[in-house]
Amino acid sequence: MIRTRGLKVSRGGEPVLNGVDLEVEAGRITTIIGESGCGKSTLLRAVMRLIPVDGGEIWIEGRLINDLPEAKMDEVRKRMGMVFQEGALFDSMTVEENVAFPLRRHTRMSRGEISRVVGERLEAVGLTDARKKMPDQLSGGMKRRVAVARALALGPKILLYDEPTTGLDPILTATILELILKMRERYGTTTIVVTHDMRSAMKISDRIAMIHGGRIVEEGSVERIKSGSSPLMERFLQTDLDEGKVRHG
Repeated sequence: MIRTRGLKVSRGGEPVLNGVDLEVEAGRITTIIGESGCGKSTLLRAVMRLIPVDGGEIWIEGRLINDLPEAKMDEVRKRMGMVFQEGALFDSMTVEENVAFPLRRHTRMSRGEISRVVGERLEAVGLTDARKKMPDQLSGGMKRRVAVARALALGPKILLYDEPTTGLDPILTATILELILKMRERYGTTTIVVTHDMRSAMKISDRIAMIHGGRIVEEGSVERIKSGSSPLMERFLQTDLDEGKVRHG
């Protein structure tokens, strides 16, 4: 469903991604892990072609998108939904208006049709009673769930989550992880999750890929990562475990 070959992205003249090779299978959850600043979020933005790419190839559903004109790229993006860090909701819009935004911008649906789809998406994330609320009336977990509903608005085949549990307590983290699994089961989406939380990655992933030094240095099933990790992965696992003990007492 998604494939990158030798993907290179720089920021301020400094390489961030330096030859990333990644394959994401249809209907599966692939989690990208790594230290802060290693390029995880950059990879998501590159896949959606929201930032310039310096080299390599990006394939979406068997189609090379590097040089697609913007109008055709917009059609590709309609098949992809992204949940940004901390939700990134529009503060001046209600929950209903936030979820409806992609439909109003990219479709010719009537008000009634839009209202129906918004209701379906909010029902899917368990927020049917929050339609008229403003973002500042929502908890952190509720904001993430609204962001998921908005990402689902156009019925995408691909969902990308950028640090979906950052800043959430253990109970809300578990709620969001359950939601990610539920959305995959309900809609059959191909999913990429970016996180530095190894515990979360272990709970939801079909495959895990680790970025270090601008490249994928470790990749495999959860079982393989648990049983045959490299020294680098083992250090990351132990660091995350130690941090988890501090966070959760």
